[in-house]
Amino acid sequence: MASEAIITEELICKAAEQLAAEGLRPTNETVRELLAKWTSTKGGSYATIGPVLRAWKARRKAAESAEPVREAAPQAVLDKVQGWATEMWGVALELANGRLASEREALERARLDLEAETAEALALAEKREDERDDARRQIAELADQLTTAQAEREAQTERAAAAEARAAELDKRAQELHDDVKAERARRDHADEARRTVEAELATQRADGARLTQRAADLERELEAHRERSAVALDQVRADLERVQEQGKADAAAARQEHAEALAALRKQHEGELVRLKDAHQQAMHEQKQRSVDVIGKLEASKQRMESELNAARKEAREATGQLGRLTGELDALRTQVATQEATIRGFTKKGDK
Repeated sequence: MASEAIITEELICKAAEQLAAEGLRPTNETVRELLAKWTSTKGGSYATIGPVLRAWKARRKAAESAEPVREAAPQAVLDKVQGWATEMWGVALELANGRLASEREALERARLDLEAETAEALALAEKREDERDDARRQIAELADQLTTAQAEREAQTERAAAAEARAAELDKRAQELHDDVKAERARRDHADEARRTVEAELATQRADGARLTQRAADLERELEAHRERSAVALDQVRADLERVQEQGKADAAAARQEHAEALAALRKQHEGELVRLKDAHQQAMHEQKQRSVDVIGKLEASKQRMESELNAARKEAREATGQLGRLTGELDALRTQVATQEATIRGFTKKGDK
């Protein structure tokens, strides 16, 4: 576009006049070469030069044919025909000039037709030249795209290989996780078995506690019965004391002493039995409570440990499954891209062959 702005109509006419002055025939090609030399460009397009050059030639021919050709009569004719010959020669010249003008018009029309055809051919040649340049440029671009596509395909192939290796590694990892999950299930089954065993032991402990509770209740009943027997014995002593009092005051002191001793012994025996029963009951309850706490603690710790391990195994399995799914999607996408690149490269190769 910059060269078109430089090539003006005045410059084209100047180049044509210089060529004509040098005895050269001004044509689209010679004018373009001279303009290229003057402007250091391609010299403009034939579509720009052609119309201006045709107009210049038409003006030049019109200027040349503005005056008819006048030639003097030959001396021999002047000698023979003298006055009337000159008139006849003028008539002949007029006829010749008319015929010449008619022939010039015909030639001008033929020249114009030829120049139109030439301009059309030059425009078509220039268009073909531009198309050829565009085709060469497209071929160069396609070659660059082909090189880039081949490099991209190689990179895609490498990434696909890496993705397949990663997928194989993930498959192996998934299998390992599957084995770990199976092992964890086995451990969980073992833990369930241990839990059932502990629960059975806890049930046994609870049964023992129930028996101990029943034993304590039995001891409480025995204590109550002993209290009742003590009350009966006390009543009996009181009755005996009354009988002794009735028997006589002499035996009263001895009876009171005996009664006091018997009552003290009975009270001491009662208190000792009560303390023993309370200690036995508290010891049994303490042992039962301690065993229950230990069993419950073991069960709770085992349960928490198993739940923690099971949750960790489930999380790891989910992560591995998700990662495997993502890599599988990436592998499929890479394969699709590789197939697309190969199809593009085949298309470019076919275009290059054409």
